[in-house]
Amino acid sequence: MPSRTVNAPCPDVLVGFACATVDRRQHVLNAKAGDAVGSHRGLVGARREGGRYAWYVCVVMMLLLSISYMDRSVLALLVAPIEAAFSVRDTTMGLLQGAAFAVVYVLFAFPLARLADRGNRRDLIVYGVIFWCGATVCCGLAQSVRQLFLARMSVAAGEAVLMPAAVSILSDYFGPKSRARALSVYSIGLYLGSGLAMGGGGALIKVFGPAGAVVPMAGLLASWRLVFILMGLVGLFVVPLLMGVREPPRLGDDGRSAEATLAFRPMMRELRTKRTAVFGIIIGFALISLGATTVNAWGATLFLRTHGWSIGNAGLRLGAFTLVFGPLGAITGGVAADWLAKLGRVDAKPFIGLLSASGCVVGALVLTLQSTAVALIGIGLLNYLIGFNFGIVQASLADLLPNRMRAVISALYIATTNIFAATLGPLLVGVLNDHVFKDPAEIATSLRIVVPSAFLLAAVTLWYVLPAYRRALAGRR
Repeated sequence: MPSRTVNAPCPDVLVGFACATVDRRQHVLNAKAGDAVGSHRGLVGARREGGRYAWYVCVVMMLLLSISYMDRSVLALLVAPIEAAFSVRDTTMGLLQGAAFAVVYVLFAFPLARLADRGNRRDLIVYGVIFWCGATVCCGLAQSVRQLFLARMSVAAGEAVLMPAAVSILSDYFGPKSRARALSVYSIGLYLGSGLAMGGGGALIKVFGPAGAVVPMAGLLASWRLVFILMGLVGLFVVPLLMGVREPPRLGDDGRSAEATLAFRPMMRELRTKRTAVFGIIIGFALISLGATTVNAWGATLFLRTHGWSIGNAGLRLGAFTLVFGPLGAITGGVAADWLAKLGRVDAKPFIGLLSASGCVVGALVLTLQSTAVALIGIGLLNYLIGFNFGIVQASLADLLPNRMRAVISALYIATTNIFAATLGPLLVGVLNDHVFKDPAEIATSLRIVVPSAFLLAAVTLWYVLPAYRRALAGRR
């Protein structure tokens, strides 16, 4: 039975965390999801839209997402020193940033998402955080390209658990009325992490300088290695906050207990019934992700080669743009979608994605112009408009499908974005640089071909899917 301390409502976020800490010992002994569900009911009763403890959980998940994206994104800043250290070219770095991460991420995402739909999601995330942070440290210790690939793949395996499990947890803490806002706040972690990777990585490069620093038991380490090691260790400091998160009861959108875990055949039947809406949403937003991932992977290198920036300055300046405009876009997208929905637009979420993709076409073209000032306008516009989408797509899919499919459908979206976006986008730019133009200085031309095309295809796809999305939502109601 839950303790009296836990049954008492927590008046604010800090007390909510304290209550979670006091009762943590009992939850370690009663690790089954049903026990965790019971204690959560004792704390908050029926689901409340945006209760304080729910927002505490949202902020913790946002911090975890920021650590995840910091660890995966910092490689984009370190392209030049890694190429010099291992004597590799842009194509290899495109594979390292894309396929080495994406393929493993996809392989692990589905089984881990299935576990998240069946078991304790919080505990799965704890194990994943510890694993990927350790793998990030190993990236800094790699002595060959092969070892770096293996470490990068291990980062992907650990991070694969976070997105489906976190989206599933947040979808139980927040109902349809506040879900878009909550997932948009969660998505701020993506831009916070990317900004910290660039800004924090750039600052560390400046501090350590080209020579690096001597580390006890490891000797002299290059600055790029120290960046990996420190960023991997920083992530472990979020684990105590995660231990204050309880496994919530699984609830349907009506606020009642969710159905039992769907077997494979009923799950496939649900997908077939709504296939145009579900797969249209996934493909449309995955194409936005393709453009965004390509900009993230090669943006710093663009400013190094075309505009003559140093690695440290590129990291600090681009990191600042991401930290300011990305979260602003995430909040704008969530608020705009909820506002349009209240006005009666049932397809508000994918419609916001359509507007975002259309604006990103312009931003991508501006980014690749020769003027540094104009290019900075382009990167700011892209960070803002891309920020609309992550919370929007997750909320769109959560609205379409039953509770016990949310982790799996989130994993399906993540798999699609990784197969087509993370793998194809960065690799295409590397191949164009090395084998078509045969000149690393032509990176602006390569980006001008790949990025606007991806955003244009995304806009067309989302425009096409709007009627199917409206029909699918009408079928649920």
